[in-house]
This record gives sequence, C-alpha cells and structure tokens, in this order.
Amino acid sequence: MRPVRLAFVAVMAAAIVVGPVTTSAAASEVAACTWKSSPLPLPAGVTKARATASDNDGGYAGSLIDGISDVVYWKNGKVIEYGQVPAWSGYGVFVTDVNRSGVIVGYSAPTMRGGYVAFRSVGTKIEPLPVPAGTYSSTATGVNDRGDIVGHYNPKFGERARAVRWPADRPGQMVELTGLPTGNWTNSEDVDEDGTVLVVETTGTGSTSSFLWRAGVVTKLVAPVAAVDVNAHAISAGRVVGSITLSGGGSDNLRAVEWDAAGNGRVLSDGYTAESVNRHGVVVGLPRNFEPGALVWRGGALEARIPEGDEGQMSFGPIGDDGGIPATLSIGDVTGTETPMVFRCS
Repeated sequence: MRPVRLAFVAVMAAAIVVGPVTTSAAASEVAACTWKSSPLPLPAGVTKARATASDNDGGYAGSLIDGISDVVYWKNGKVIEYGQVPAWSGYGVFVTDVNRSGVIVGYSAPTMRGGYVAFRSVGTKIEPLPVPAGTYSSTATGVNDRGDIVGHYNPKFGERARAVRWPADRPGQMVELTGLPTGNWTNSEDVDEDGTVLVVETTGTGSTSSFLWRAGVVTKLVAPVAAVDVNAHAISAGRVVGSITLSGGGSDNLRAVEWDAAGNGRVLSDGYTAESVNRHGVVVGLPRNFEPGALVWRGGALEARIPEGDEGQMSFGPIGDDGGIPATLSIGDVTGTETPMVFRCS
C-alpha cells in the first residue's frame, strides 16, 4: 500500500529554546522578516508530542506520544486533549489536518498486521470514519472548513487503494470519487475550500500522475517541463504544489512545482519538492541536492531559507493561512525527545 504523506522532513538545527532562525545571505536580500521558532505548551507530565497540522487561524493539531498517544489541539494558548483513537493499540496515530472549527482528521494503525483506520473528531472525542463492512484499510488526509474529509481506502488486503471523501452534508457516508483513471491506486491528498479534491494516481511501478476532481469532473495536472511523474501534495485557493520527476533520469531529477488556479505550472527555484501552500500563495518545501533546511517561496520567487542548526531533526507540517508552520524537533538521544513548535516570520 502506498504510504500517505504526513509531513516533510528536513534535518534542521534549531534549539528547543526559543530563538531566531536566520536566513541565508541570498534569502535575506528578498526576505522582509526572520523566521523564528517557539515551542507549543504540553500538558503536565507529558514530555513528547508532535505538531503536524494547522487550522489556518492560529491553531495547531498533532499527537501526544509520551506513552498515551492522545490526539491534541493547541488553540489560544490552551492544550485541548481529544483523547485516544478507538481500538488504538500502540502501533501509530497520525494527525494529518484540522479545520477552523477544530475538526481533526487522520489515521491510526490498530494492529501490527497492516492497514489503517481513518478517524475524525466530533467535539473533543475521536471516532472512526464510516467505511464499508470488511474494509482492510482507510486513511483521512484532509478536511476543509465546511467539513468535507478526503482520503483513501483499500476494500480488501492486496486490492488497490481508491480515492474517497466523506461529504460534510453526508457525514455518515463514504463516497468513492468517480471519473478517475481505473486500474491503479488513487489517493485523495487534500481538499480545497470549494470542495475541489487533489488526487494522486500511482501505477504498479511507482509512476505518478495528479488530478483535480471537481464535482465529478477530472482535470489532469500538466508538468511545466518534460517530466515522467507528477506528484501533487497540497491545494489552497486553487493553487497546487508538489514535485515532478524530470525526463532523462539522474540522481538530481526532482523539481518543486507550483500550479496556479488556471492550471499553469512553474518550477520553483532550488527546490526538489513543494509540500504546502496557503491561500496567500506562500509555499514551503525542501531544497535540492539533499541540502538541509526548508525553503519558502512567494509569488514563485525564493523568499527565504530556514536553515539547519546543530541539534536533531526537524519535521514540518503545512503552512497555515496565518503564516505559522507547525513543526516537531526530534533529538535522537537516550530520551528520544520530541518537541512541538511553530515557526513564524516576523
């Protein structure tokens, strides 16, 4: 089964103590601000947590992983625990998105035998999303403000994954997306506020194509240059970001790409993938040639670099409309420290 992307990872040196994260000399010429990190608060007795999603309005979601694995929401300086995923038994809880109403979605691994269970929050409780009887695996990867949820499911073990959504006006029903190519795996990667679903198709050989699904009408995303794969990751206000694999092979053949609302694509300089975009057109991704840190683009131009520091590994969630980027600093010491935080440009 094709793994679902959660957050992109950059080896980034940042101290846990709040402090400035300076940009490179080249980026500082165009950046009008400095990216700084601040830790998110933890409940009493909890020392490890991950921040992986933004509600686009100053709130962030993730999981407490210090032996309890609760789903958690940070909002207005408070830590709100949503509790455990039903039937969770210690094999993984992954929070993928949260909307402005605080509806959190994701998936969990209830057993060691493989397969996931898609979930959503109702109030401050977690419940599995409805799937057909006998479903082997399901994931939820995105939710918009009106409550449309998207993801994929595998009907049976060994069967291809299929892109699905749980419509806000039919919360008890899972609907398979129609009109998509058949015979390969499809996954709903993200959903825009107007209900447009971003879908990635994966063949048995790992080749990818990406599509926009709008009320049953399917539009294929076209690479701006010759490419063999198109792998889209996120959508916001009609803009789509992701990566392409250039024709001709080679070890450095991935490029970060952004498409506007009309479907016109452009390659983003210095990046091998673009992982998130907000409604203001700010894009965050990773640099080429395995360079550490993260890149920030605005209007198609490289605006800043968030560089590596000297401690641990930093994983980033999607940038919100409020400009905040949820992140987790992981330090591979004897305690396995994981600290949730937020990066902002100020």
